[in-house]
Amino acid sequence: MENLLKIGGVLAVLVVPIILAFLNNRLAHLKHSQDSKTEALKLASEFEHSELEKRSILYKDRMAKSLFNNDLLTYNEAKFFLQYENADLWVREYVKVKVMLKRERNDDGVVTGFKRKSHVIFAILNFIGYSILFSIGLIPFVIMNKYLELMVNFYDKGMPLVVIMMIVIPIMFLIIGYLCLRYTERYATCSIFLHDFNKFAFKITPSDKSGIDVEAKIVNDKFSLKTWSEWKF
Repeated sequence: MENLLKIGGVLAVLVVPIILAFLNNRLAHLKHSQDSKTEALKLASEFEHSELEKRSILYKDRMAKSLFNNDLLTYNEAKFFLQYENADLWVREYVKVKVMLKRERNDDGVVTGFKRKSHVIFAILNFIGYSILFSIGLIPFVIMNKYLELMVNFYDKGMPLVVIMMIVIPIMFLIIGYLCLRYTERYATCSIFLHDFNKFAFKITPSDKSGIDVEAKIVNDKFSLKTWSEWKF
């Protein structure tokens, strides 16, 4: 019995601090989640406020970045995506391929859509370049024994510069080929985004927006009335 008490005491000393630390982290996470949701609602309310249009473009850009938690987004882009349901999803996918897209604007400078910056031919040429360059870069690995023999022969003849070039040139081909492949991959990702957005993005009608605004106001009021002790997850 005495041994069991000793073992229990040791386990309590080891386990209790771990449990307390876990509970503290959990409570901190829950509090942070509540604060984040409250802040997100406030930002959404401010972003939809008519007075925002009177502020400088710098302020509006900062507001858009904060609203979607993304430093690559601008105010006009955010306004465009807010016309669609599940704007957070589309913004998250958009910023991944933003450098590959060109923004279309109307006469007032408002973003109305997106299109690719480069033609599909350029992507095809990059893929062909990748295939050729990578094939050349892999030649030393295919004929490894013969290639090493040539390098040794050039070194024995007192031509170390040739040996260095035989090492550097294939590496350069592999690097350039990889860059071509990366561009082709980004182009494909861009095409997938445009296809999915044009096909599946649901544009919110004015009547839908008014309903969403009312619902957001109700939720915001609930947030302001709740205290931390009343919040349940």
